[in-house]
Amino acid sequence: MTAAADPPGPGRPARTHDLVRDAALRWPDRPALIEGDTVLSFRQLDRRAADLAQALLARGAVRDMTIGVGAPRSAEHVIAALAVWKAGGVYVPLATDLPPARIAEMLRIAGVRLTVGPGPTISEVADPPVDRPLAGLPPAPEGEDGAVACVYFTSGSTGSPKAVALTHAGIVNEARWSHDAFSIRPEDRSGWLASPGFAISRWELWTPLTAGAAIAVSGEGHLREPEALRDWLLDQGVTWSIVVTGLAERLFGVPWPAGCPLRLLVTGGEQLRVWPRGLPFEVVNSYGVTEASSVRLAARLGPSQGSTGRLPSVGRPIRGTRVHVLDDALAPVPDGEVGELFIGGVGLARGYLGDPEQTARRFVPDPFHGGGRRLYRTGDLVRVDERGRVEFVRRLNDDPKVGGVRVDLAAVEAALLAAPGVTGAAASIRVHDGERPRLVGYLVTDDDRPAPDEVIDAVARRLPPQMVPGVLVRLPSLPLLSSGKVDRGRLPEPTADIVFRGRRAAARDEREQRVIDVFREVLGRADIGAHDDFFGLGGDSMGVARVRQSLLERHGIDVPYTLIFRQRTPRRICTAASDGGEEPR
Repeated sequence: MTAAADPPGPGRPARTHDLVRDAALRWPDRPALIEGDTVLSFRQLDRRAADLAQALLARGAVRDMTIGVGAPRSAEHVIAALAVWKAGGVYVPLATDLPPARIAEMLRIAGVRLTVGPGPTISEVADPPVDRPLAGLPPAPEGEDGAVACVYFTSGSTGSPKAVALTHAGIVNEARWSHDAFSIRPEDRSGWLASPGFAISRWELWTPLTAGAAIAVSGEGHLREPEALRDWLLDQGVTWSIVVTGLAERLFGVPWPAGCPLRLLVTGGEQLRVWPRGLPFEVVNSYGVTEASSVRLAARLGPSQGSTGRLPSVGRPIRGTRVHVLDDALAPVPDGEVGELFIGGVGLARGYLGDPEQTARRFVPDPFHGGGRRLYRTGDLVRVDERGRVEFVRRLNDDPKVGGVRVDLAAVEAALLAAPGVTGAAASIRVHDGERPRLVGYLVTDDDRPAPDEVIDAVARRLPPQMVPGVLVRLPSLPLLSSGKVDRGRLPEPTADIVFRGRRAAARDEREQRVIDVFREVLGRADIGAHDDFFGLGGDSMGVARVRQSLLERHGIDVPYTLIFRQRTPRRICTAASDGGEEPR
């Protein structure tokens, strides 16, 4: 199967900040960013970004310099991103909740010399090893503006993050298609819900701002509980928003007022498993990958479609996109048969910074078009139904997602092996009785060490929270194939009798006991001690939000969501909270 959507119309190549500037000239006094009680107009946004751009130039910013932005989800982050572009640089968003070692590695790979944040603070990075990080990228196709706009990170097969160089052409193509497909106008208001380091935030930010529409910036705590998110969307008057799949499924199940301002909900990140029914707004399911400038297919979902018994499709390609379903020889497969999804078209990522081999492996020459055009091989197996819509089948290899975030098992295993006392390790994604996927770590140790929380701590210092196993299983040895590789099919399910956990320590004080009691309530089990890991006991990110809400409402204990997510046990949560939110040493 081969499908191609219409290319974008003629006109001069536009860059993202040009379109935001044009919006500021056309609608200077319209709200651009709404953060709590603070409203920033387009005129103010453009002026503050221009001032910060001048400060960056004064500190040595030059064309195509990669510049990190370390501000959290906020108006300040948007100002900094625009300032980087106005100064001629490449925007590198940095998630603020990552371990320092991970951030340092990302700065090194991207060759970042300057960072912005918190606020307008500009800092220099000591001794960046890459002088011209964009120099090794393949050239853009003939006739396409290949200017790199930003660098987003995804997991790498060696345990190191991959730096994906995205172009302005991809962002602009996606934004302009969204304007038309979703009828986005200056009167609309969207929500910014994702972390700045998550590539979907690119869609959340630049699509509304380039249309002259406002963005309501979500604070912490609105992301996980569907009722709280619904109330926030209603209170903010959001008319359209993008929500990751798992949370969108839960939003479908909460009651909505008939006259709510929300008219469109877009979801993506994983296979959607629930059909929307009885909602007062339209739902669009989408498919995208960072390497293809994200969203590339979309499907409008109607309740009657669910009667087919199939899961929702990801639809058809958006404008400027070429989609191919190919076999191992890169030949199209017939409709209805399974093949690998390849994506081409306007704004395909230029490649991975500092990794020409991986770039050549994943971005292959387009056998159907010349001019230096390429296709990105997604690693996803799909089929095309009788109506020409793409249906996701499964991943081609062990590169799965948990909570909408791609997980590199090799990186998880490398971090497990780095923990003291661990001599063998494997990682796997497990789904039990229809639950959401969970990341399980399997360990072989040389003695009674280490304790479970020591292993979790060691991994959490190296990897993002989504790549820290929620369950540990200790084995006498790992099952192997004749080749010597781990036989993942024989890794056991993490049943209660083999899950690796420490002794159930009693609470040291009333504060720890309250956290333990809330864990018991949320998880529905009584056998919980001070050292028990919330995720190891079957909890998930949605449950973390319930823990935080219950601690605040019932006990007046205000613990940040990220602290619970990273500390994970009652004792570590209380210790970190008492230390002012810092991780205990």
